[in-house]
Amino acid sequence: MAYHDEDLFDILNPDGSRTGLTKARGLVHRDGDLHGASHTYITRLHQGHIQILLQKRSQTKDSFPGCLDTSSAGHLDAGEDFDAAARRELKEELGVDAMPTYLFTRHMEYEEIFHGKRFHDHELIHVYFLDLDQPAEAFAIETCELDAVLWMDLTDIQRALAQNDDRFCLVPEEINRLTAYLYSFYATDASCR
Repeated sequence: MAYHDEDLFDILNPDGSRTGLTKARGLVHRDGDLHGASHTYITRLHQGHIQILLQKRSQTKDSFPGCLDTSSAGHLDAGEDFDAAARRELKEELGVDAMPTYLFTRHMEYEEIFHGKRFHDHELIHVYFLDLDQPAEAFAIETCELDAVLWMDLTDIQRALAQNDDRFCLVPEEINRLTAYLYSFYATDASCR
């Protein structure tokens, strides 16, 4: 589903509980209100390398157009919880009907200018993981949200983030925390990247 500035979000307290207020998406991003989001990383072990499926964001996205980003991500609609949003976004953006595994929660806030407008994002994010090994072309991508998906080795992603590669809008802190989990999940050590 394409986003609209009128979509309603719950305004959250710092602990993630709802304040009881809802606000239109455009106003939330104008005013920097705390709201919820889910980030799901689809990963696989392929020929001895941990890989993450990245999405290339559509040029029409209201933030970071055209950048390489999380496999699947999105805001919580008013009345929706984090798990439901993660599952919905996977289905909508990639055609994957599965419940990913919750890993951790993080807080994010930044201000940027996109499409000539101030964008103040203030999110409480639940980060999820899904092990799914299938070719990139097997995902049914939502073309109004993303232009493509591609598999990339975790080490290449880490290198690009260390070099502040502006093709990516991934957050290094989030990737670092995910990396520790992936090495454990795939029973891999630093020598097997």
